[in-house]
Amino acid sequence: MDNQNVLYNAFYKAQDRFLERYTQNGFEPDIIHDYIHSGMMLSSLYENGCDDENPLLYELFLRQLYYHLIDAIQDPVRSRTFRRVCLDSIHTPLLCLKRHYYQWEDGDIKFLYLQQLLQRVQTPLD
Repeated sequence: MDNQNVLYNAFYKAQDRFLERYTQNGFEPDIIHDYIHSGMMLSSLYENGCDDENPLLYELFLRQLYYHLIDAIQDPVRSRTFRRVCLDSIHTPLLCLKRHYYQWEDGDIKFLYLQQLLQRVQTPLD
């Protein structure tokens, strides 16, 4: 249980730093990668085949991570660097969600929706 507490604590601290809309220039990649890393570590606790396997929690943490990145990409208050790093890093949770959804019936439809959402968001930044 101690390991879970450490992961949850790291995740929520990283999430708080990520959701702070005004970040100091130069620290954007560290903040984003810390949030993605802690989210991936936390979701891995609930992955298929783990002791505490829970597909709903696994999907919840990955989707939360994905949608926070999508929101940050679209946020005009965020710096261009922050938005670009989010766009470059969003494929990590997206690929994990793809692997997760392809285990379920109609999972490909859920994944296709997420992929199309990213394509719509990505167009203005290119």
